[in-house]
Amino acid sequence: VNKGMNIEDFKFIYWMEYAHRMWGRGLGIMFALPFSYFVRKGYMTVQLGLRLSALFALGAGQGFIGWWMVKSGLE
Repeated sequence: VNKGMNIEDFKFIYWMEYAHRMWGRGLGIMFALPFSYFVRKGYMTVQLGLRLSALFALGAGQGFIGWWMVKSGLE
């Protein structure tokens, strides 16, 4: 596929993709933990909770589609 790629090019791409995955997971955790705390404490209205849940679902869906694209490209 990439016949001209050397090990240094591969390492660069690998670490960029790794950082991208960790960034996405970190953002998901930074959203989910406070969200669940505020819901449990009753600091959110039902309407706000539903809107934020929809935003979280969109982010999770984007992560799933990215994973699916990578997985399907490897087969």
